[in-house]
Amino acid sequence: MGIEDQTFSFFPFGALFCLTLFCFVAVRIYAIRSRYMHTKKIDRLKDLVINGELREAEYQKLKSILTK
Repeated sequence: MGIEDQTFSFFPFGALFCLTLFCFVAVRIYAIRSRYMHTKKIDRLKDLVINGELREAEYQKLKSILTK
């Protein structure tokens, strides 16, 4: 089988492993980016409160919406 009798033998577990590894890495990158974007949005809200463009009550309301 394979090299001995000159036939092509496909071993699917290597391809499945690579596909699984790629999916795992993609999910981790997405999770890290979404967590970063979430904290970045809250930081922008804090900057608006500091500059006086947003009141504290509005900040709390928007923060609760973003954390859901």
